[in-house]
Amino acid sequence: MRFWNDSGKPLAKRHIVLTRSRARWQVRALVALFAVAAIAGAVVLKPSTPDRPDPWDNFRRRIADRAQVDVFDDFSEGLDAWENADHGASTWSYDNTGFVTPGALSLLSRSLSFTDYDLDALVQIEAKGLGLVFRAAGPRDYQAVRLVVENSDRVPALVLERYAVLEGRAAQRVRLRYPARYLPGNLYTIHLQVRGDAFALYIQGQLVDFWSDARLKSGGVGLFCASGEHARVAWVRVSHNSDSVGRLCSLLSSVL
Repeated sequence: MRFWNDSGKPLAKRHIVLTRSRARWQVRALVALFAVAAIAGAVVLKPSTPDRPDPWDNFRRRIADRAQVDVFDDFSEGLDAWENADHGASTWSYDNTGFVTPGALSLLSRSLSFTDYDLDALVQIEAKGLGLVFRAAGPRDYQAVRLVVENSDRVPALVLERYAVLEGRAAQRVRLRYPARYLPGNLYTIHLQVRGDAFALYIQGQLVDFWSDARLKSGGVGLFCASGEHARVAWVRVSHNSDSVGRLCSLLSSVL
């Protein structure tokens, strides 16, 4: 198919491609603006009164609440960002490379108000296992995934064990085996997606489990090693509202 301009001459292919590309970006910009308008709640700018909040303040608050937030910790500045109801991260320690060795469950303070997010970590299991916690409302209510090393037939295997803890009591556990070969001593990348009632777990970029659970609607992340377990963690990253609307709101909140 050929396209023609107003003078009757055919348009160059490059011009057609650029026009289509420009149109796509315009559509995306309109979609983003409609999304921001929806988030802002269709703010109507009326004069504020003593008994009515400033609509601009309400608009800025809604944008800030929906903006992307990234929390990264490589433990280089200590463990003050991690907390536990009893003793903080005092049972945690460092090795000679600067990696942290978790002990009792501790939660990343800045993540406790999050709802939907991505959790990424670089870890190494040295003995038995490591626990990852998400949607943690506190140390007695959370979702957990444990990475457990088992030696069956003298060949080490990595087993995933997930469960919920409600009011301090663990619910039924679901176990499945990591499908790839487990190599002791290797560093492993962990990626967990938390979206509404749905969760997806990736190890080394490979999807290994997908499930749903509606029991906890919000809450942050944490780490722990049970008795006899020993693991090393290089860093942890939590990305909240990391979709395109979140990125746009993050940009807007920086200039409003």
